[in-house]
Amino acid sequence: MGRPPERHPFITFEFETKTLSPHAWIALGEAMSKCQHLAGIPLKPIAAADLAAVYLARGVQATTAIEGNTLSEAEVQDIVRKGTADVSESRAYLEREAQNILGCIDEIDTALEQGQRLPIDVDRLLKLNAKILDGIPDKPEVVPGEFRQHNVSAGSYIAPHWQDVPGLTKRLVEWLDEHRSSVSKKSRREDRFVCSVLAAILAHLYIAWIHPFANGNGRLARLIEVQILSESGVVPIVATNLLSNHYNKTRNRYYLALDAAQKDVREFITYALQGLVDELREQIDAVRQHNLQVMWESYVFEVFRRQPSTAARDRQRDVALHMDADLRYTPEEITELTTTLAKKYAQSGERTPARDMNELAKLGLVGRVGQRRYRVRRDKIQAFIPPVAE
Repeated sequence: MGRPPERHPFITFEFETKTLSPHAWIALGEAMSKCQHLAGIPLKPIAAADLAAVYLARGVQATTAIEGNTLSEAEVQDIVRKGTADVSESRAYLEREAQNILGCIDEIDTALEQGQRLPIDVDRLLKLNAKILDGIPDKPEVVPGEFRQHNVSAGSYIAPHWQDVPGLTKRLVEWLDEHRSSVSKKSRREDRFVCSVLAAILAHLYIAWIHPFANGNGRLARLIEVQILSESGVVPIVATNLLSNHYNKTRNRYYLALDAAQKDVREFITYALQGLVDELREQIDAVRQHNLQVMWESYVFEVFRRQPSTAARDRQRDVALHMDADLRYTPEEITELTTTLAKKYAQSGERTPARDMNELAKLGLVGRVGQRRYRVRRDKIQAFIPPVAE
């Protein structure tokens, strides 16, 4: 298909990166910097696994929630961690939808672990749509894994005529291949990053415009976006679902940006890039909190290495490690921080918790807040961070 459909002149399969605004280039630069930052921060194995599971669950929940799925983030986390959220029979189709998306993402990750890149061609788009819709009740005209055989609209948007769909889809995958093939593993990291991010966003946009299937187009668009980012080699896997989360958080703007892109494709690109940067900032903050916790634990152990090794000191160290930085505790409340501490305090005198808090205060690990309340001095770790002038 050499030219766009008459009623859809914006489906051009053309884009020049030099037309991006300075704001978009700044966003691309910040996004790349933050991706490099993420990729270079070590985490404890449990923390890394938890972070990956949380953001995967958010991505799965987000891409289905946009389409009306009402599963909570906690329920989707259960599906990620143990395969099911044990929902009621009436909500089983919602769980199946999330499981389908998770299965598609797992397929991408498994291929990458084996050193493979899954194709993005017409056959794969058909198979992905079948997997997305597998086992989900729908209208009779919705045939999973087959191009639509009727005309459709999404809100005020009227998609291309159904007879144009095969040709447009074929042209799309060819265009994406041309665009992604313009860089290689030997290309500069900056070039690979820009190429991959723009290819992911444009693939999403064009699938939404072409609307090749009777249902599942939005989920397909976001999955292809995830695949392109995952295969880029410059975006950490933990960050590849962030755009889906952004679209879900800003759902009204998402649809407005899709509409605005018909007049200027850069409208959707700029919207997506700013969302990617915002989500990366939030993710880096989460990683930073994990690292602050590691630094705090190291500092607490360092303080107690200078103290005599006694049962009392071991107990006080455990209290300092398990106090939540956002909470204020009475001496009685610290006895319930963990089951181990509860057992230790059950074998001690009733004045022991108060004495422990006083000892921790002398060591500078806790501070008194009001009458008989204490907070852990995690803020000490902040003092080790290089300052920036206000």
